[in-house]
Amino acid sequence: MPFHDEITDFFGRYVDAFAREDADTLSELWDEVGLFPTPTGNFAMPRSAFRDHCATLFGFYRAQGVVRPEGALLSADELFPGVAQARVAYRMMGADDAPVAEWEHVYVLRHTDTWRVSLTIADGEMAAWTAKGVQL
Repeated sequence: MPFHDEITDFFGRYVDAFAREDADTLSELWDEVGLFPTPTGNFAMPRSAFRDHCATLFGFYRAQGVVRPEGALLSADELFPGVAQARVAYRMMGADDAPVAEWEHVYVLRHTDTWRVSLTIADGEMAAWTAKGVQL
C-alpha cells in the first residue's frame, strides 16, 4: 500500500476509535510511551496511562456538548524510512450538528510492526478549549 494510503487508513481507524470512545483501541495506536510537548512543559505517558487519559478526555468532550468527533488528514510526509509527520484537522460536533470546537493536531508516527503515534503536538486543541473558557 502506498505511504499516503497507509497514513489515511491509520487516521481513519484512529478517528473511528475516537468516535466510538474506544480507549483500548485508540491507545494501541500509540507507541509504548507517547511524547507530549506542550507550551507549559513536555511530558511522556506510558500506553496504559494514555488509555486512562483517553477515557477522561471522552468525558470532558461529552461535558462540553460534543456528540461526534470528525477528523480529516490534511497532510502526511515520510520524513525518513518508517518515520512520518501528519497534520489532522478535528471538528468536535454538537447535537445541533454545529462545531463545538475545531483545531489541528500534528503527529509524528513511527512504523515498526505497524504505524503508531510517537508524539503529538496538541497546542491547537489546548488553545481551542482555552478560547472557550475551559481548561483541557
